Order: sequence, then structure tokens, then C-alpha cells
Amino acid sequence: MFSNLIELIKSMPDEQTCRDYVAVQRWGIGRVVCPYCQHEKAYVIEGGKRYKCAAKTCLKKFSVTVGTMMEASNIPLVKWLTAIYLVSSHKKGISSYQLGRDLGIAQKNSWFMLHRIREILKPQSIEVLQGIVEVDETYMAKKYRSKYKGLPPDEVERLTEQQHKDKVKSKGAVIGLVQRDGKAIVRAIDSINRDNISEAVNTYVSKENTILMTDESNLYKYSVRGYNRQSVIHSKGEWVNGICHTNTVDGLWSVMKRGIYGIYHQVTAKHLQAYCNEYAFRYNSRGIKDSQRFTLTLSQLEGRLTYKTLISEKESKEIDTRSNYRKNKP
Repeated sequence: MFSNLIELIKSMPDEQTCRDYVAVQRWGIGRVVCPYCQHEKAYVIEGGKRYKCAAKTCLKKFSVTVGTMMEASNIPLVKWLTAIYLVSSHKKGISSYQLGRDLGIAQKNSWFMLHRIREILKPQSIEVLQGIVEVDETYMAKKYRSKYKGLPPDEVERLTEQQHKDKVKSKGAVIGLVQRDGKAIVRAIDSINRDNISEAVNTYVSKENTILMTDESNLYKYSVRGYNRQSVIHSKGEWVNGICHTNTVDGLWSVMKRGIYGIYHQVTAKHLQAYCNEYAFRYNSRGIKDSQRFTLTLSQLEGRLTYKTLISEKESKEIDTRSNYRKNKP
């Protein structure tokens, strides 16, 4: 077992060692599962580089990367594993330029690699928070909020309704829900309003045995009805009132903003949720070591984000890429 990046690279110096390690993390010791038909028996072919399904109805050939984020990639597995370790262990993230220099690949390739890694960091299922839950909202891209920044007031008034919506959306509105001594959920939203806050709280926070901690904003007055809610008045300099405070979620915001402003510099509304998933994953795994977080990341490799989907100008809803890898290839 390795404890740092140097030991990781030394323990897996070639492609075959990396393939064997990924196979164990994905399927378990001595197991091979066909990604097309889920048959649990396969023949080793091409000197261990690939497998052939033993099911008579399938008989497809596949490698250990088929059905994962590394499928159809020309980047060696050694560099993939190094990138996964760096992304999962750097507390504030790593830029595509820096990762490209570290791995010796083009920035475009490292940018695509980072987004494919973020795709597997998103939550596997919907978490429901209980106990003391802090809720807060903020803007993650406020410094780079829109192309309308600096326009004269009379020109701003002439903007259409859709342009106003785009302007608000480009600020990077996010809502965070953090259970004390527990997990965090960060969701990117179109704008900070009662409807979005109500939907997020009702989806991710249980009404039973839960105390909701918020600030004095009127947004929560009518949007979280049915919850036992307490609040602190930040406008009067009140940050803690007994057990009531939002310092936990504020601490999460401080780490995210240092990463986005200092490492990534700017984030578009289209990719904001991917960055939220990245920081939420690190927060939720804060109690384990870097090597354990690396192993945890490898345990959820299934799912592949295509480049066409990534650069598409259409902003679609989140897709479950983990269900897209069962293909009917000849």
C-alpha cells in the first residue's frame, strides 16, 4: 500500500501493472466482469492486454478500461492514475495547465481529463441529511459574472428578460447543505430564489429529527416551511447564537472560493456543477488519507463523459453516464 505519489508511481511503473491494479479495484481479486453482458467469466487474450467474454451470446473483446472514464483514451494508464491521485489529493484542485505540465500532455487533453475525473466524483445516489443541517447560498463566479459587467445603467435597463436571466445565471449561484460532522451537498442553481432553495432543501434534507440552521435572509422564511429552523443575524454581527451558526458551510465556501478564484480563475455556468461535485467529494472524504481517497475514486470508475457532450453549447440536465457504457459493439 502506498502513502504518497512517489510510492504510487514506483509500485505501478508500467502499463501491465496499472491494468492489473485497475482490474482489482474495479472487479475484485481474480474476477473479470464483461461490461457488455455482465458475464463473470472471460478469457485473457493479447498477453493480458484484453479479455474475451466467455458467454456464447456475447463473445465480445474488451479491455479493463471499457465502460470507464478512461475508455478510448490514448493517454497511458500511468498518467491516468497519477492524474486521479493529484485531483483527489489536492485540497483546492489543480489547473489543466499545471496538470498538463506535470504529465507531459497538451493542455486540451488535461482539461478533458479533469472533466472526466469530475464526472466520476459526482454522488452515486441522492443523500438525505438529518440532524443539524446548515444551509447557505453564495455566488462562485461573481468576480467574472457576465459580459454585461460595466454597461451604463440605461443600457442595462434595455436588456431583454432572457439576457437578465443569463446575467444572473453567469454569476455562478450555488446552494450548500452541510450536515454537522457529516456530509455536504453543493448544487448549482439558475438563481438564488425561494423556489430553488425550497426544492433543494426538500430534496436533500429530511424533516424528521432535523434542525435547519440559516442566516436571516427572507428567502428562507417561506421556502423552508415545515422545518425546525433557527437563524443567526449576520447583519447585526451575530455569527453564533448557542448551537445556531452557519460557520460549517461558510468554511466549505472559503475552500471552494480559494480554489475557483485562485486555481481555476473562472468557471462557466455550464460546468459549475462539475466543480461543485469535485469540492463536495473532497469535503465528504476529508476524514480519510489521500491514498484511501484515491482508492475510493477508483472504485467508481464506471461512466464516460464524451468530448462532444462536454463542449456542447446546449445546457442539458445531468446525464447518468454510468448507464451508457453497455454498447453493442461488434
